[in-house]
Amino acid sequence: MCYHIFLAAGPEELARHFGRKADLIRNLRPPVRACAFSHLPYPVLTGDEQIQYSRWGLIPYWLRRPEDVVTVRNQTVNARAETIFENASFRVPIRQRRCLVPVSGFYGWRHEQHRKIPLYVTLKERPLFSLAGIYDRWYCRATAAWTTTFSIITTEANPLMRYVNNANGRMPVILRPDDESRWLSPALSDAQIAALLKSYPEQELHSEPVRCDFMHEVAADPGILVPA
Repeated sequence: MCYHIFLAAGPEELARHFGRKADLIRNLRPPVRACAFSHLPYPVLTGDEQIQYSRWGLIPYWLRRPEDVVTVRNQTVNARAETIFENASFRVPIRQRRCLVPVSGFYGWRHEQHRKIPLYVTLKERPLFSLAGIYDRWYCRATAAWTTTFSIITTEANPLMRYVNNANGRMPVILRPDDESRWLSPALSDAQIAALLKSYPEQELHSEPVRCDFMHEVAADPGILVPA
């Protein structure tokens, strides 16, 4: 699965890279290491000209009871590519509300006997890339406020990612640069969307171990990347 992501780019770099405006995320201070279950604001790209903040853990538009929000969003941080068109929480967003989740890398855990080894995964030739996401907007009647949330789509892991995530054999869907604008196109059919939900070639990925306490360290600390 994919529960931790890392972003080294700031508002200006994101704006240049994607050809968008960054007025709404101008207070973003990289590097950012995000945990899915913290549900903190994170920059995502939709069809809008502005890069916007969203919160990780999708709240379906049809959810009625505010007391169900925490439970539901903890179950929707990832969306499985194989069932996304049938899942009640995802079947509308995958067809109508797709987004890009910009990252510099992401983390996975290898299970060995009685310990878990965290590894940091990047692309060899691309310091900034996009994960395929979906988003939704939920209206809370109690507060009369809208909340935008997102989920990262996962698919079957390639051989390298099966080594990293050997407990579940999953990896996030990584989009090629030429597919990013296509992913956001509202005109795609189900078959065209599904064709983009593939595992990324392992030869283009790189992984290295990080300290087991990396989540408690400063994101910019270069000492995090050490043998586990």
